[in-house]
Amino acid sequence: MTTDKASDLTRAQFLALLAGDRALKQRLAAGERMRIETPFVYPGRQGPVMAYLGPRPEPEPDPPPELTHEIDVEELALEGVDSVMARPAVLTTPPLPPPPGAIRIGDGGLLVKMLAQQGMELEVDMIMSKTVFHAVRQQEGAGLRGSEVYLDSTADTVDVDMWRFLQIVAEVVGLRHGKYKDALIQLEKRKDADAGILGWRPT
Repeated sequence: MTTDKASDLTRAQFLALLAGDRALKQRLAAGERMRIETPFVYPGRQGPVMAYLGPRPEPEPDPPPELTHEIDVEELALEGVDSVMARPAVLTTPPLPPPPGAIRIGDGGLLVKMLAQQGMELEVDMIMSKTVFHAVRQQEGAGLRGSEVYLDSTADTVDVDMWRFLQIVAEVVGLRHGKYKDALIQLEKRKDADAGILGWRPT
């Protein structure tokens, strides 16, 4: 999500938005972009959890169908080469534009950046990448586009969906504890192996 020319909300305005302030919702519905510094803080040196609100982007069209030359031999014999090759390609319906008042809440890419600083780079760790993707997709309307975690919402429901967005951030941040646990287990196993007691059990 583009973060340029966004209005910075004060803490009081943020609380008002969570309370359903109609004027702020109308500003979002009119297409205004907002940037919010939440009270929550990322671990390490990443700083506060930010939320970027703005118009929901147009959905990306589906890729065109791939044309192949894998033709059934019986069809070729019955219909002929010209008939089979002249079959029209299957046309896909273009995606519908976002409805009026549709917005997107994004993290500005800070969540994925925080994971990388904690030694969990999604481009390298495929297990962590799938875990993060699964955790994000648990929330309806949420997704991961590029390096940005987002939640699609509307100006009318932003006060409710903001909490869901913050829940996504909290759950993904919490994944680092499982990563540390796995690392400690592997370290203990390595120490036991070096000491020659791996697999030893008292009798």
